[in-house]
Amino acid sequence: MLKNYTFIFLFLAASLAAQAQITDLHHLASYSTGSSDAAEVVAFDPDSKKVFFTSGDANELGILDIRDPQNPTLITNISLAAYGGGPNSVDVKNGIVAVAMEANTSTDPGSVVFFDTAGVYLNEVLVGALPDMLLFTNNGNTILTANEGEPSDDYSIDPNGSVSIIDISNGVGSAVVNTLDFTSYNDKKVSLTNKGIRIFGNNGAASVSEDLEPEFITVTEDGNYAYINCQENNALALLDLNTEEIVDILPLGYKNHLLGTPQVDSYVLNNLVTNWPTLGTPAYNGGQPPVMLGGFSGMYYDASQSNATQHVFYVIPDRGPNDAVVSKSSTVPASSQNLRPFKLPNYQGRVVKFTLNSSNGTVTLNNQILLTRADSVTPISGRGNIPGFDEVPVTYSDVSTSYSDTDYSSAGVIYHELAYDEFGGDFEGILIDKNGDFWMCDEYRPAIYQFSSNGVMKKRYVPSGTSNLGNTPQPVGTYGDETLPAVYAKRRANRGFEAIAYDSDKHVVYAFIQSPLYNPSSSTKNNSDVIRILGIDANTGMPAEEYIYLLERNQYAGFSSSRVDKIGDAVYTGNGKFLVLERDSEGPTVAVGKKYVYEINLKGATNIHNTAFSPDTLEAFSADELASMGIQAVYKTKVVNLPSVGYNGSDKAEGVALLPNNQIAVINDNDFGLAGAGITDNSVLGIVSFDDDYSFDASNRDNGVNITNHPTLGMYMPDAISSFESGGINYIITANEGDARDYDGYSEEERVKDLVLDTVAYPNASALQQDADLGRLKTTTAHGDYDGDGAHEQIYSYGARSFSIFDPYGNLVFDSGNQFALETNSQEPALFNEDEGEFDNRSDDKGVEPEAVTVGKVGNNTYAFIGFERQSAIVMYDITDPKSPQFITYYNTREVDTSGAVSGDVSPEIIKFVPASESPNSENLLVVGYEVSGTVGLIQVGGQVFTTAEELRQAQFDIYPNPVTSGSIQFSTEVSGVVYNELGQSVLQFSRASSLNVDKLSRGMYIIKTEEMGVQRFLKF
Repeated sequence: MLKNYTFIFLFLAASLAAQAQITDLHHLASYSTGSSDAAEVVAFDPDSKKVFFTSGDANELGILDIRDPQNPTLITNISLAAYGGGPNSVDVKNGIVAVAMEANTSTDPGSVVFFDTAGVYLNEVLVGALPDMLLFTNNGNTILTANEGEPSDDYSIDPNGSVSIIDISNGVGSAVVNTLDFTSYNDKKVSLTNKGIRIFGNNGAASVSEDLEPEFITVTEDGNYAYINCQENNALALLDLNTEEIVDILPLGYKNHLLGTPQVDSYVLNNLVTNWPTLGTPAYNGGQPPVMLGGFSGMYYDASQSNATQHVFYVIPDRGPNDAVVSKSSTVPASSQNLRPFKLPNYQGRVVKFTLNSSNGTVTLNNQILLTRADSVTPISGRGNIPGFDEVPVTYSDVSTSYSDTDYSSAGVIYHELAYDEFGGDFEGILIDKNGDFWMCDEYRPAIYQFSSNGVMKKRYVPSGTSNLGNTPQPVGTYGDETLPAVYAKRRANRGFEAIAYDSDKHVVYAFIQSPLYNPSSSTKNNSDVIRILGIDANTGMPAEEYIYLLERNQYAGFSSSRVDKIGDAVYTGNGKFLVLERDSEGPTVAVGKKYVYEINLKGATNIHNTAFSPDTLEAFSADELASMGIQAVYKTKVVNLPSVGYNGSDKAEGVALLPNNQIAVINDNDFGLAGAGITDNSVLGIVSFDDDYSFDASNRDNGVNITNHPTLGMYMPDAISSFESGGINYIITANEGDARDYDGYSEEERVKDLVLDTVAYPNASALQQDADLGRLKTTTAHGDYDGDGAHEQIYSYGARSFSIFDPYGNLVFDSGNQFALETNSQEPALFNEDEGEFDNRSDDKGVEPEAVTVGKVGNNTYAFIGFERQSAIVMYDITDPKSPQFITYYNTREVDTSGAVSGDVSPEIIKFVPASESPNSENLLVVGYEVSGTVGLIQVGGQVFTTAEELRQAQFDIYPNPVTSGSIQFSTEVSGVVYNELGQSVLQFSRASSLNVDKLSRGMYIIKTEEMGVQRFLKF
């Protein structure tokens, strides 16, 4: 059955002749090798108009003449038996054909064999073990091979995975090989696994260099970098082609099948609230702009006062409007400590309450609760506590102010020293406990505060020995109860406690250090990933728990726009889990910045409080050294990267809260709107919600199509990858197939029904493990048992059943969610998730199994073509906007007869895009290697797909949910128009509508054509 859906019915006035033209993905021809497991990999030479293809079983290189693409002709088959055990890849450029050959013993070094385009042997060179993919770089002077280095079946031999760089700039006869492996990462195994990179082979005994298995390579358009896919490791290695160094290994993360595509709604509080408060107007220097309320550095969502539409939040500003530190080395007279200028010297700390009405987007500022000492009178300021230890609090001194005297000067600016405040706080986190008290943390000291609901301080807890800091020792208790471990006094300046969270069941308050302690010295600043989490008994302030949290990339910054070196906020979500903000310092205009929200789990983490281990040098140890000492950090799973979904509040995302329906609220610290200090003058509340589109069918025993949510994390594990450039940024596109390690010597593969599931994490385990639910799903035993007790706290699944787009630093910017499953069920319902023609038989494994991907540019627009190995289909997307790809069409020439016999082109392994300028018929083509059918397919990409893409690209409104199962679709703006079905028939007309009920529409694809807002389409499932 030939399926080409491109919706030319929009152009109803077109003539019959025009409709008969080639307007879609059009099958021109298929060359059959006559055997299965052939034609796995293809390459096209634009000069000779030849296609080169590999056949592994036959150990041959085939050459096709496609000067007439409707009649491909075999020129020759070249035996490769003399060169090794079989070909795995082929590429051609500038008259040179390069073939990647595995050795006769696959664990031995492989080779690359060179031919000319006539098939004449030229040379061969040795590369790493099992070269799996090969390609020329953009200039044709270099060839790269991804050497997978798979182990022997009994796992007795496990060669290093590697990448070979072959310089042929002086001709293939003088080729020079540089093979790079990953041995330099062998001492970073725990650090890598903490990031989500899977290093697990041989039941965990494999080293990093043995375990990383490069499979596919793509080179960026600028030719500077190569991204190497390590499929089983769920990671991309990054090769700098200029220095010939592997500069990073990027985790791809996990797809939470209970959630969906993240999106953010942003609310600028200071714009939405009428008469947003002014805190004061500085008088120095002839007068300054008024300082507005802001500086929100922590957030708490009050569920007890909220409902479905009214969301009540408490936020905590930090120490008040202040300027950048003035170095003590620049002051006259010399100061013992750096100066900290306060623009409003009498600023009083406060808690701010506001309410968001999510139904209409309005915000109400409810009140400000001013903070005082226990006497209910004395204000608590943001000034430092300890003379001689903390920064010197100062304000600007001139004749316009009340502070006309001079204590210090620096670079012509005069300062007046303010009094220290023993209980002053640089407030950073906030929560309300079960008794109604506020708890806050302070990044300056660090300290933990307890306040009554009216803002009166009840307790302040500080590190032991705090009273002895500074110029003059003070009585114990001067700065608060000294219950916290003394080592916390070694905080990096202004990087003390940044986040606070609360477990009401245990009545424990958790405080998170912002950045690694200066422990043993300031040398740990950028040489440690260790963040401490301290849990204190809320009744006594005494430490009860302490854990290690490992930063994403501080000690090993790798390839990044800046270090991810600090915590922003945290919230407790139950069962030992927290959401944690972890961030770099990039501003809101940096789309590739990193403001991560992680879910962490204390299960299995080592409580280092009151253990034999001395924590005094903890920050000096790497993740791997800590693991060797028996210390396990908290388990982390990345939930979302805020810049990637459009939250651009500031460089400082410093508040996080969990709302109902898994929504996440975030807020930024705008440094009180002081121009330039906090990047933006706005206080931006972001509400991150998740579309319900990560669902999938997990069973081949559920008697039908059941695309639904499951409590699993999908491992992206792409097979083919490609790259493209948009807006000056390199993007990586992945076909998320999934793959398990399953050897005689070690296998990770298991079915969910055969796991022991943790009863706290999965209280409904018995229902989940039924065959019709998750029981049949293939999963892994390598991960998910956090505490090693034999029961799994997390279920994983292979592949994401989608394609994804990542930015150059590994941040996910798009995932196609469940679109592949929905489209397949719409286009081929009788063959949904087929396996050799059998309906639904791959649902328990990897679904349609996205395997091949390529990118093609036509004009100024970019398109992706993704091949489904099991479904044998190819889908086309417009990816010109990497954050909002549009599905264009679905193509399949595979046939299944009434007996179940499968024929036609089966299992696309590799897709090559041939631009019209290089193709033999001056049309855009796809050359496809179909492995199972042993065919080379030639497909013309018709012009109508580009017209369809342009129509969708110009649409001025969005539709959601899309796809839709029942009820109504919503429009992002009010529109009028007509709905057409796949036959081009008008089925609905509407005027000035913001939604449309689609219950009466049958399943299928529909077009909405509006008068002024362009064209959109939706799938009814």
